Parts: sequence; C-alpha cells; structure tokens
Amino acid sequence: MDKHARIRTRILAVALAAACVTAFTPVPSYAVGDVDTMKSEQAQYAAQQQKNDSELASLRSDKSQKEAYGAALQSQLETIEEQINSCSNQMTDLDLQMQQAQDTISAKQKQIDADTRKLKQRLCALYMTGGAGNLQILLSASDTSDLSDKAEAISVVTQHDTTLINRLKSEKEAVKQAKDTISTKRQQAAKVKESYSGKQQQLSSTLSETNQFLKDIGQQEVDLQDQNASLDVKAAKLSASIASWQQTQQAAASSTDNTAGKSADSPSSGSASSSSSAASSSTADSTSPAASSATHSSASRQSSNYSSRGRSSVASSTSSASHSSSSSSSSFSNLIGEAEKHLGTPYVMGGYSPSGFDCSGFVCWVFSHCGYNLSRTTAQGIYDQCQKISVSEARPGDIVFFTGTYSCGETITHVGIYTGSGTMIHAGSPVQYSSIDTSYWRQHFYAFGRL
Repeated sequence: MDKHARIRTRILAVALAAACVTAFTPVPSYAVGDVDTMKSEQAQYAAQQQKNDSELASLRSDKSQKEAYGAALQSQLETIEEQINSCSNQMTDLDLQMQQAQDTISAKQKQIDADTRKLKQRLCALYMTGGAGNLQILLSASDTSDLSDKAEAISVVTQHDTTLINRLKSEKEAVKQAKDTISTKRQQAAKVKESYSGKQQQLSSTLSETNQFLKDIGQQEVDLQDQNASLDVKAAKLSASIASWQQTQQAAASSTDNTAGKSADSPSSGSASSSSSAASSSTADSTSPAASSATHSSASRQSSNYSSRGRSSVASSTSSASHSSSSSSSSFSNLIGEAEKHLGTPYVMGGYSPSGFDCSGFVCWVFSHCGYNLSRTTAQGIYDQCQKISVSEARPGDIVFFTGTYSCGETITHVGIYTGSGTMIHAGSPVQYSSIDTSYWRQHFYAFGRL
C-alpha cells in the first residue's frame, strides 16, 4: 500500500470514528439550527422561571402580610374569648346571687305572712270582744302603779307586732331591690356577652377567609414551584443535548485537526501533494452534504465554545492540545455515562450505593467508578481535594459546589457534577439533571472544582 493510500485509509477511519461517536452518543445529535432552537427554548424557560420567581416573591409577600393579619385576628379572638368567658362567669355568679336573693325573699315572705296572721288573729279577737280583753287587764290592776305597768305592756306588745311586721316588709323590699339590681347587672352582662359573641363570630369569619386565602396562596406557591421544577428538568435535558452536541462537534473537529496535522508533517513532492489533494477531495465527495456541513460547522462552533470558556481557540490549538481535549471529552463521556445510570435513584442521607445516594455519595461513587482516586467523603471533603477554578474555566466533568442549602456546620453543603451549559447532574430527590441558573442554585452557588 503506497503512502497516499495509507492517508486515504486514515482519513476514512477518522470519518467513520466520528460517525460512530455521533451514532452512539446518549443524547441525539442535532443540526446547528436545532441547537439554536433549543437555546431559544432554554431562554423561554428561563424567562418563564423569572416570571414565576417574581410571582412567587409577590405571593410570599402577600402570604407574609396575611399571616401577620391572621395572627392579629387570632390574638383578638383569644382576647374576646377571654372576655366572653369572663362575662359567662359573671353571669353565673349573678345567677347564684339572684337565687340566694329569691330564697331570702321567700323566707322573709313566709315570716311576714305568719306574723301578719298572728296580728290579724289578735285584732280579730279584740274586735270580737269589743276590746274587753285589754279592758279586763286594766281593771284587774291592784293599784295605780300596776295599772300603769299593764297599760304600758299592752302598748309594747301592740307596738312590737307592728314594728316586726314593718321590719319584715322593709327587709323584703330591700332584698327585692337587691334582686332587681342583680337582674339588671345580669342583663348588662348578657348584652356584653352578646356583643362579644357577635365580634367573635365576625372575627372567626374573617380569620376563616384569611386562612383560606393563605391555603390558596400555599397551593399557588406549590404549583409555581412544581412548574419551575418541570422547567428545570426541561432546561436540563436541553442543556444535556446541547452539551452532547458540542462535545461531539469538538471531538470531530479535534480528530480532523489531528489528521490534518499529521498529513502536513508527512514529506511530500508536488505529485504527492496533488495525489493527497485528490484523495481528500474524493473522500469529501463520498460524504453526504449534511455531514460535510456539520464538519465545517463543528469547527466554527468549537472555536466559539472554547473562546466563551476562556480557553484557547481551535485555530491556535496544537495537536497535543487537541489530544488533551479529546481525552477530556472521553473522560466526560465516561463520567456522564456512569452518572446517568443512576438517574431516578432515591435520595438517602449518607447513601453510597445504587439503592440510594446523598449528594457527596453520588459524586464519590461516579468518580471512583471512572478511575479517579476519590474515596467516600463529605461535600466539604470533596471540595478540599479539588483544584479550585473560576466560573469562566468550568467545563463539563468539573464539580460544582453550593453552600447554605441546610445547616450542617460546614461551608459546603451540596455538590453535583457539572454537565455544561448551566446544568448539573446531582443527587437531588432523586438523582436528576438540574439547571444551576435558577434563582435557588444561584443564591447558594459557591465554587467550581476539578479533580
């Protein structure tokens, strides 16, 4: 086989390898227009999430105000209930006093009735005898002194009967007045209680409406959060597709550059160059127009992607750098392949097996099963072992760290594997793709790291 035939064979092998990589990528390849459409959809999802976040903030503000209002209503209700209980106790005491007064009045009335009957009997007897009884008493006096004593005794008895009856009547009247006073107080207490009961009913109704409003807000909040979670999943899938497309294009462009570099290094004469050119043209002609277009597009895309990450462009890459990029891409593919095996695995605190992971357990498992020397440790432990890199240097396969997601006494509280285009795969609940560009993850973002 001559040199030109070997070159043609090598070019064909590279093309076939690129085709195989594209065919077996977990996420389908897309044309440039498809990727632009996905990015447009991502922007729409982000805009919708921002709108949802704004609505959530407004709802939470209303919720906070209504909760304060509800707490004030509850406090007023408790005060009114205390006042109603006080009125009820007062009315119970007044009822007891009224019963006691009524018993006293009844006893006084019985005594008055008995004394009145006795007085009537005396008067009746005096009337029937024509007053002879008292006259006989007076006539039976032995002397003037005895007469005076007997007359005084008759007067005292008569006066005593009259005084007793009058006193009983006066006491009865006093008790009756006391009973009337108690009755008046009870009526007033009943009115106050009725007023408090009306306020209680009104406040209870208002509090019920407020609680229903809070319940509605809570449901709206849950709905918006669910909607954001759904948008996160959609955005993450798009980001994964875009990242896969970019990785495929980068790998294809790197392979093409590597082949071109080796061809340029081979000694050639005028006729050899001509033959090589002809072979290349023949190979290009045998490739479909779409594949040719994708190859040119991938080169420009690769340059753009590397530039946006602050890395060297394809135009300035050496064959060594291309090989490094290809190795990085391969490593990333292995990591993602291992990570995606566990999508949907439930979150288990302290979990470190395919039956359940926590965030650090998931990252340690994936990296250790892809040849990295990373033993089981905490999110903080992973961070301590990583090389710290800037946001602009971050690339798929790096580790993204978060802080303040819960209280554990350490700075780093959550960790995930960065998959590019603002997404990560992590042990959420369950293992899933998520966008790190949401307001929640932006708020808790801490750093990127690389093993």
